[in-house]
Amino acid sequence: MFFKRNVPTIMDYDKTKSELLSLGWLSEIYNVESNESIYDITDLGYQYYFAICMKAGRDQMFTGPRLADGQTTAYIHDYIDLAEEGYLVHSIDCEKLTPKAAEYLYVLTDLHGKEITIKEHDAKTSKSSAVSKIAKYSSRFMRGLQKVSDAAQKYDKASTTSTRNVWGEDKKSSSRKRISSFKRKYRSKKRRSKTKKKRKSYTKTNVDPKNLGGFDFKGIGDKMME
Repeated sequence: MFFKRNVPTIMDYDKTKSELLSLGWLSEIYNVESNESIYDITDLGYQYYFAICMKAGRDQMFTGPRLADGQTTAYIHDYIDLAEEGYLVHSIDCEKLTPKAAEYLYVLTDLHGKEITIKEHDAKTSKSSAVSKIAKYSSRFMRGLQKVSDAAQKYDKASTTSTRNVWGEDKKSSSRKRISSFKRKYRSKKRRSKTKKKRKSYTKTNVDPKNLGGFDFKGIGDKMME
């Protein structure tokens, strides 16, 4: 078997896989029977595979399907030119595979039917990246809360000081007004009291003797003196 057990040099397996997916030789499908996602060779991939096998004079490449006995031709699109695309090199007796063709066919047949898995390294990296992002945004959020808290505290202090000043001034002013008003009232009351006493001391009663019960006491006194 040609390259049945021998593995060609693969420079980058994952890169080659990505190229095969991009070229349309390989696809990702979901297998209902096995309940898993797997890689599958496409119709275009089979065309290239069989065309290269026949041109290279091989009935099978690596772990790929075998050509039927006596099969010499296969359906292939007219635009496919294996030599121009870099998969075959013309020689005297037959077509020779290029390293690129060997690498493509090996990875193509090796992946066919295999389950699609995510590398543990990639999963760890993804988790680490997610945790890093969460920590980053959490840190930003906490810093934002701290700034808001600081601003609120400053505002509260300023507001409290201002309120105290205002109330203090109002209280002092009100207290002074009450004291001043009390003093004025007290002084006014004291003055009124003094005025009343003076009035009582110096008030004269003008009484007309003639109006006291109709008797003229002065005239009676004069008569008694005579």
